[in-house]
Amino acid sequence: MKALIVDDEDDIGMMVSRILIKEGLEAEHVNRIAAAKAKVKDGDYQAYLLDLNLPDGTGFDLIPLIRAKSPNARVIVISAHDGAYEMQRVEEEKIDIFIKKPFTKSQIIEAIQG
Repeated sequence: MKALIVDDEDDIGMMVSRILIKEGLEAEHVNRIAAAKAKVKDGDYQAYLLDLNLPDGTGFDLIPLIRAKSPNARVIVISAHDGAYEMQRVEEEKIDIFIKKPFTKSQIIEAIQG
């Protein structure tokens, strides 16, 4: 399985990448929506881990592109923003899992394994 992590906090992106790699997955990290769009278009990912609050947009901005390219991919949102608006969007966008920051290693592993 190959995963794309989109988080503007590089330390979080690298930490999640290491967790996934130790679990035997391939993982890549980008920190902007623009870079993520290029990866989604050119890559073959089975899982996406998205932060919501990014400098050039939100993780929600990637959902239509992800669903068009990989309709069966797992989409996991990892964010500190868990207000009513965000939870409504998570439901509307049919996000597989929402993980609130701060998170644990086991939450990441369980989310990927489904």
